[in-house]
Amino acid sequence: MTQTDSTYFEPKVQQLYIHFNVDDHFLKLETFVKTAESAQRIMAALDDTFFQGTLEYELIVLPPEPGSFLSRLGLWVGGGITSLFAFANTEIGSTYIETLTGEPPTYWAERVGQHNREMLEDIEEWVDGLPPEEVEGLNPDASSAGPKSSALPLLEGEEACMVGAKIVVEMTRGMLDRDTTELERLGMDTGSLPDAIDARGDFYHACLEDGQVKSIGFTPEDHFPIPRNSFPERAIKPTRREKDDDEKPWHVSVESIYVTSPNWDREDQKTRNWKGKDSIRRDCYFVVEDAEFWHHVRQKDLSVDVLDNLKVQWAHQEMNGRVRNRRVLRVLEFNGDKLADPLTPEAIRAILGEFSSAVVHRDQRSLFGDG
Repeated sequence: MTQTDSTYFEPKVQQLYIHFNVDDHFLKLETFVKTAESAQRIMAALDDTFFQGTLEYELIVLPPEPGSFLSRLGLWVGGGITSLFAFANTEIGSTYIETLTGEPPTYWAERVGQHNREMLEDIEEWVDGLPPEEVEGLNPDASSAGPKSSALPLLEGEEACMVGAKIVVEMTRGMLDRDTTELERLGMDTGSLPDAIDARGDFYHACLEDGQVKSIGFTPEDHFPIPRNSFPERAIKPTRREKDDDEKPWHVSVESIYVTSPNWDREDQKTRNWKGKDSIRRDCYFVVEDAEFWHHVRQKDLSVDVLDNLKVQWAHQEMNGRVRNRRVLRVLEFNGDKLADPLTPEAIRAILGEFSSAVVHRDQRSLFGDG
């Protein structure tokens, strides 16, 4: 991180508040440093995963406000914003942004547009008050449309960066303040998001180690929704997939499965996989990752039979000619009832990285008419 001038950055930064509920208005240096570093690592993981590491940004420490221990981290974004808004326009990007920030991408687009309109009106009013010779001097190479037309692209660039910084700040806050189950439902296996979850764990471990921290909030107000007794659960780091598995290519297909042994305990799936038979009667073991499917399970709105039929969009890897690591990305139908449409290739890449479409062999009689 380069040295920066706070008088340049502070008016343009978006603030991430980390509010420590402590009896006295002080905090251990170790707690301050570790939590700030954890927030920085989450931002880096978001940038790496969703924006291909293209954001140009600085994270700075702002002076704490008097009367409480309110850690203020300021994020300034100076470039690379195109990839952020491109990500927001994808199906998977819209889901992540709305879940973590609490607002859909359209809200953030309106923020850019509203600020640009207000700034442009101010500039036009200022330009209209200038003598003609000064107006000419502002932009001697401009077309007959004058300097007003050239102001908008510049405003769009700066304001887009400010709104982009706000999106990243809110996504970081979402990673810290959302319940673990909500993050699991969203999916935290994508790209460098496991690094973000590890950083979240270190954040709460640092809070847990400091006995003075009674609860945590993420606004400047005295509102501390995360109590100390929830720190241990949030400090737990999930088991990562083996690196060798991550390096093997993924194959994706849509197929119908005849379930012979389900596992309705979502958290127990890694210990005991679902078991079924694929469209050519081969035994298959798999894990259902589709968050919407598990939402249906919790709501008890599935028509469960003794032997269930699933139509799924799933992925697998191969090793020595054998299928392994079957992952159901989306449950399309359950006992003939449609639940969802297939994920787009773009959404699948966000989850798996590069993949290929697997061929469903039909040289043997299928159990299902549509395979």
